[in-house]
Amino acid sequence: MKVESWQGIKGKLVHDDQKAIVVDDDQELADQKQLQAILAQDGQTIDEVRRAMIKKTVKRQLKTPPLKLSGWFNRHQDSHNAKKVEQLVSEKPTHQYKQIKNEMTFFGESFLEGFLGFYGLEVDNALGRYEHNLHVLETQELGQSEKEYYLATSENGRVKLATDPLPSQQIAEEQLDKFYQREPEQTQAEPVQLRSQEDDGKEE
Repeated sequence: MKVESWQGIKGKLVHDDQKAIVVDDDQELADQKQLQAILAQDGQTIDEVRRAMIKKTVKRQLKTPPLKLSGWFNRHQDSHNAKKVEQLVSEKPTHQYKQIKNEMTFFGESFLEGFLGFYGLEVDNALGRYEHNLHVLETQELGQSEKEYYLATSENGRVKLATDPLPSQQIAEEQLDKFYQREPEQTQAEPVQLRSQEDDGKEE
């Protein structure tokens, strides 16, 4: 069995070259027999599970600024709902959705449908950006200490390696920085930078 970790993505992909599962806790990797049993019972196609794992993290880190949502309603000739956007109290889609559901009499069904359409589009765009860009991919044969690092993309869950194995994560990140001509502090994937603004001022 192999383990895959993608830069900026929560969880590890465990697969046997046919089926895959996602493991969130590193301690679960210790019991290979149990992993094999779970893989046999719950495993799905590798590409499908890889894409779902990446999408889950991208969704968690997504923000939907009210101004952007308002612009979306205006582009769809819906100025009435564009005005209602001002009442949203958060940029996090899950909080926005709960507020809309709780205040359904104010927001209305058409607003909810518009919001879900906008949110779906935002998720697809963020996922597309992640999949299009190169990231550091860490692979490891389960039970062995040796790890391999690559620069890779994952389009529709399919891995496309851009490099031969690199000797360390640091070298992989340096190669990634060179490719994108970034400063070393900017090594994290784009979605990770969205996590908190407090980290922006910190130096490593």
